[in-house]
Amino acid sequence: MRKTNTVFKNQIIESSDSYKIVMIGAGNVATHVSRHLHSSGHKLQCIFSKSGVSAKTLASELGVPGTSNREEVPAEADFYFICVPDREVPGIASKFSDTKGIWLHTSGALPMSILQTVSDHYGVLYPLQTLSRSRPLAASQIPCLVEGSTEDVTASIMNLALSVFERVEKVNSEQRLVIHTAAVFTNNFSSHMIHIGRELLAQRDMDPQLLNPLLEETFAKIRDLGTVEGRTGPAVRGDQGTMNKHIELLQDHPAWQKLYTFISRDIERTRDR
Repeated sequence: MRKTNTVFKNQIIESSDSYKIVMIGAGNVATHVSRHLHSSGHKLQCIFSKSGVSAKTLASELGVPGTSNREEVPAEADFYFICVPDREVPGIASKFSDTKGIWLHTSGALPMSILQTVSDHYGVLYPLQTLSRSRPLAASQIPCLVEGSTEDVTASIMNLALSVFERVEKVNSEQRLVIHTAAVFTNNFSSHMIHIGRELLAQRDMDPQLLNPLLEETFAKIRDLGTVEGRTGPAVRGDQGTMNKHIELLQDHPAWQKLYTFISRDIERTRDR
């Protein structure tokens, strides 16, 4: 990797093959980001978590220090990642306001400015992917969206991200929120719909795995044909008779009835576009 110097008012961060990094948090996102940073040759100086167990579990896996003691967190690093639930970011970050380094959060929904009270040098590195610590995922499958408080900070974050991930893009906080909302529809909502489908079968002692080939072909068609061209089903056909039968079948699940009705109407509304 080409080495350059990024100059800030009170510090210089050198772009190199190995940055010094502190990880605040040890959950799903922190685990994946830490693994990829570590495997790319960066030096994880410390993994901190309010839960000493989770911090030490991840730290032990990577062979780096782990702690739940604030006093054991290094006061200087190139980057501090804060990977905790959004509601906890301001409170936890405020406990480290005496540190020197670039502070990054990994949230899709929080504005970058939430870190401005912690450091003059701050930004975002948001991995656009569904991440579970028990499921390894290659860095090539994790697009990253970055933002920095200044051009120099942004350049440093880009250097770090590009040393680990294949696809890195600069977006602002407003754009990132739009992308995060789209990701919720794409991942969280679609996953919940599949959960409902499997529950319908399981509750009647039928094998939920019957849906697996359909699931695989559905996402293959989305990939190859798009979300509109490959659509099928009663709402696309305007088959109200079949939809009424489905709604009646769902009478013991009024919330699912409402979902079915609302989504079918939205499909009907968009089918002729």
